[in-house]
Amino acid sequence: MSESTAPRLLIVCTANAIRSPFVEHLLRARLVEMGGAEVQIRSAGAAARPGMPAEPNVVEVGRAHGIHLDDHRTRLLDESMLSLGTTVLCAEAAHRRTVLDMRPGLLDTTFTVREFARLLGDEGPPAGAGWESLIRAAAQLRTRVRRGSAREDDLVDPIGQPPTVWAEFERQAVGAVETIAHAVAASVVDGGDGPAIPLTRRALRARRTP
Repeated sequence: MSESTAPRLLIVCTANAIRSPFVEHLLRARLVEMGGAEVQIRSAGAAARPGMPAEPNVVEVGRAHGIHLDDHRTRLLDESMLSLGTTVLCAEAAHRRTVLDMRPGLLDTTFTVREFARLLGDEGPPAGAGWESLIRAAAQLRTRVRRGSAREDDLVDPIGQPPTVWAEFERQAVGAVETIAHAVAASVVDGGDGPAIPLTRRALRARRTP
């Protein structure tokens, strides 16, 4: 699959300095580990100041998971990033509304990160079904009634918050990415290995120890 025909995935948060770059880089790394599903992954911020580095705290969190955000520079979301066929994963429902204000036609391919993970974790398409089937299944599952607050599908924003909130952000983001990566690997690459089991930092370090 060429880069021009690979599925496109855009991760969106507010400043593109913490949540979206972490999810972008971690998901890319997991897909490589799981067989190299060819998905173009980028990130942007709905209110980003372009060219800024990632927040130092998230750089440290990234290192604990084997990803390097030192060279990341923020990008401002614009309509050119939202071409038809792009799947958009947002940190919060508010970002989803921003995306749909720009491109209403992306209604069925725009989710929050945790919502997408929840939908795919509940019931995803069969192995080898393909990217379009994966997205279509998630969109269809979203129409079902669910209990609980919509905010449960938001990634907590840890900026300026104490370590406990950063730990909660890490837990939410890593758990969602693991679920999404397994679902994508199972659907886009033959031989996916079933539901996600979010890994601890210790387990991730052990996996990478020669």
